[in-house]
Amino acid sequence: MSTFGGYRVLRVRNYRLMWIGNWISLIGTWMQSVTQAWLLTKLTDSPLALGILGAASSAPFLVFVLIGGIVSDRFDRRSIVIMTQALSLLQALTLAILTLAGVIQPWHIIGLAAVLGAINAFDIPARQAFVIELVAPSQLPNALALNSTAFNVARVVGPAIGGGLVALTGEGVCFLVNALSYLAVLAALTMMDPAAISERQRLQQGQRGAFLAGARFVARNPDLARILVLVGLISSVAIPYRNFLPDIAQNVLHIGATRYGLLMAAAGAGATLGAVTIAGLSLTRDHYNRLLPVGLLGFCITLGAFSQSTRFVPALLLLVGMGVCGILYFNAANTLVQLSIDDLHRGRVMSFYVLMQRGVPAFGSLLLGLAAHRYGTPSALLGGAVLCTTALVGFVVTRRRATASATLEASGPDYS
Repeated sequence: MSTFGGYRVLRVRNYRLMWIGNWISLIGTWMQSVTQAWLLTKLTDSPLALGILGAASSAPFLVFVLIGGIVSDRFDRRSIVIMTQALSLLQALTLAILTLAGVIQPWHIIGLAAVLGAINAFDIPARQAFVIELVAPSQLPNALALNSTAFNVARVVGPAIGGGLVALTGEGVCFLVNALSYLAVLAALTMMDPAAISERQRLQQGQRGAFLAGARFVARNPDLARILVLVGLISSVAIPYRNFLPDIAQNVLHIGATRYGLLMAAAGAGATLGAVTIAGLSLTRDHYNRLLPVGLLGFCITLGAFSQSTRFVPALLLLVGMGVCGILYFNAANTLVQLSIDDLHRGRVMSFYVLMQRGVPAFGSLLLGLAAHRYGTPSALLGGAVLCTTALVGFVVTRRRATASATLEASGPDYS
């Protein structure tokens, strides 16, 4: 593998525009995410409300994301992303106006989170599939790694800015800044060279299909199906820990808005460290196959330790570790899924990935919220870490059995 060779993909103008615009927008998105959770905790002082917020954000994916995958394969993806980003701007602006006017209620926050979830159900499959239209197939792994880098740098910068703005100006300003940040990605999309995209899109014309075609593609690829199931399980029982950080901050660590922002940024700092490292390397499929279980095991261990932490500094350091391990796992899973798909089915299969990552967690977030309400948030998160570890063991065992079976079949009968 070559060090720093992965960054050469930024020389592609259309991809570079999308990457920069998306990064600025993601900073605003993370500001809104941490701020709305903080505001809801301030209004309700209920971990169950945070579970409902997480469920409301994820539930629309259950209904719309597979439709979003079909739409992504049927229509111009750049136009889809322009429309979804404009709608997201309006959603953030509505949240800002209600908050600045002093009339915001818990049901406003939860309802608008559901609206954004519905928008993202169409936006994310289109954006995930759009990457292949901006870069050469050989550049795809590094483009995906750089996307993860942008996402996780935003996880550092966004919460830090959000926490500071909440302390200085209140929650409404954070929501307003997020609304304005969408202008960056809209500008990037309109500045792209259409000719560099249209050639690849023409190759896809006439390749239209229904939802079942994507399902059949997944069914014919058992290793792809195993990764999708694993992503669904981990995203349900472990990743929703982020929804409960406001409760941990206020009721376990007893810290204010500024330190809460640092707490959110810590996971992003670790994830950025991992993402920057991966993005700079030219990794092969075999590397990602080994990286996935190692990253996930580290995430399980640090999540379990974090759940029992009662002091700010150890919690901060454990979140950095969770960020590093989490991005190693998610980047490996996303890349392996993308490398397993042909362009004909890309949008539809990516909609299954988004369903597992963002839709199925609606149930997990709600269950964790109920567990946190009954047994306390630390116990609920520890239970999530245990279930996450169990899912990893099941994945490793079934994959090894499948590999051994395939090797045996390939070798044929032994007549010696």
